[in-house]
Amino acid sequence: MCRPTAVIRFSDGSVICLELYPEIAPHAVTSFLHLARQGVFDRYPVERIVPGWVVDISYHGFGNPEACYFIPNDVKSGQYMEASFGTVGMGGYGDGDLPDISGGEFFFPLADCPAITGKYPIFGRVTDGLEQLRRLERLETVPVAYPGMPEVQINTPVTPIRIEQVSVDPYGIDYGAPTRISVSKKPHFWPGLYTP
Repeated sequence: MCRPTAVIRFSDGSVICLELYPEIAPHAVTSFLHLARQGVFDRYPVERIVPGWVVDISYHGFGNPEACYFIPNDVKSGQYMEASFGTVGMGGYGDGDLPDISGGEFFFPLADCPAITGKYPIFGRVTDGLEQLRRLERLETVPVAYPGMPEVQINTPVTPIRIEQVSVDPYGIDYGAPTRISVSKKPHFWPGLYTP
């Protein structure tokens, strides 16, 4: 099987390459490919860095309401990968053991994360650029308040670092459009972090 791949190029010249696993997380992979092909990740910032935990790129559809959606949580199938350093997962937010999954909020675990495993779908693995994740982990950050929850602080880089481009190669396979689900909650928009 020829799995799809992705190349993430950052504003500082660094590159992270991914192999994606549609056989494990088909909804997350399809959504990621869909948004990348539209260019919605391009010029988007790294929004959150928690050393020893995650680097989070939290796309929520700024400027494009049609790209702001939730997808089914792939872990509900009972088949999932462990969240560990070198993997990439699809994030989300919500209460309960299986929270709603955002269609494009992806993150990189910076360590073994048993609290994430089986809750958020891991949909790929870094094939090149692990050193870039460690470099991101060491960036100086500043706390930013989380909307509606002043007790929560989001650590965002002092000097913004952005994705320049995400290019994908599905190797001739048409993964189609993502399956969207209706939920009552609305995505959070973190203030002050995104300017197109």
